[in-house]
Amino acid sequence: MCKFSIFIFCLVIFASVFCQNSQTEEKTVVDWSNPEIINPFQKDIGDFLDVNLRELWSKAYEAYNSGDYEKSAKYYLALIRCNISDETSIYNLACCYGLLDKDSLATKFLKRAVRAGFDDMDHIKKDPDFEKVKDSDIFITALDSMSVIIEENVKQKGVEIYVSSEIYTKCLMHLPDSFDSSKSYTLLVGLHGYGASPQSFVRLWEDFGNHDFFYVSPRAPYPFSMGRETGYSWGLSIPEDDENSDLANEMSEQFVVNIVRYFKMKYNISDVYLLGFSQGASFAFSIGIKYHDNFKGIIPFGGWLDEEWIGEDAIKAGKDLKVFIGHGKEDKSIKYESGTKARDILKENGYDVTFVDFEGGHKVDRDVLKQAIIWILEE
Repeated sequence: MCKFSIFIFCLVIFASVFCQNSQTEEKTVVDWSNPEIINPFQKDIGDFLDVNLRELWSKAYEAYNSGDYEKSAKYYLALIRCNISDETSIYNLACCYGLLDKDSLATKFLKRAVRAGFDDMDHIKKDPDFEKVKDSDIFITALDSMSVIIEENVKQKGVEIYVSSEIYTKCLMHLPDSFDSSKSYTLLVGLHGYGASPQSFVRLWEDFGNHDFFYVSPRAPYPFSMGRETGYSWGLSIPEDDENSDLANEMSEQFVVNIVRYFKMKYNISDVYLLGFSQGASFAFSIGIKYHDNFKGIIPFGGWLDEEWIGEDAIKAGKDLKVFIGHGKEDKSIKYESGTKARDILKENGYDVTFVDFEGGHKVDRDVLKQAIIWILEE
């Protein structure tokens, strides 16, 4: 072999070894249980900080609702790997194992959820997700031990009570493009879904395609822990207190009406529309119909209409309210039939309903949303 060939051969070997070493470095698995051997200079050492926990939570939740419990378990494991104090996700993971008939894993993660702070023993005992494993010896024994731990934790924490209060709540808003205080504008109020926040929902502004109106996204009143993050709910379920639970929901409805009144006092507002997604869509139905004098129309995406909560008389009285419903054909969280049922109920009561479905699941579809904005501005 000539010297030049030898040189090329050596160069190829060197490059191959270098690439292998680089790949090895990139694929190095970190033993987080042993900090003494962690390499703080490793290239990807802090990549776990870039994980989108909310996205993992959403995918785990969606897989659970679609009945793919193994896939849901994978996402919950990835989620709690980045946040070991998320008792709700650890509990949900235990539920996945229960539904998969894995009694040892269900028990192990249920214990971990309790250790992280989950303390609703009554919920654990009644949860149908543990139906397949509830009679196994390991599960029964674990329940006894967890009951003692939870009882002691509850004693230390004290008794929870709920008291109504009047507070200021944060809202995020966008002004119309080229805002002119002498002109009148439409107001669009956007209600985010369960567990979300105004920060996530106000970003829809980028997808509207037209910005000749006010857009405000309020934060739902009732916070709850999603581990490292805080989620917000429009409804509140107070244990063994249906009366005050209903009152809490009514206060959420009144809060949204107060937002409309605030904008009408501060700005020259012509028409008002209510946009909602998922739980926010359910409240868009109830608020829009009950307080129909305050709104020209509602735009629920991926939601449901609660006839019992709204009431037959209110539904009949609100028939002048215009309605644009968007719903994904493959929605596993809020079934597609919930959207068609809402459409049919309202049409039977004389409402002007535009119903647009789309290929996809539980989301606000961008193209359909643009149709809704055109629908608003052309009314």
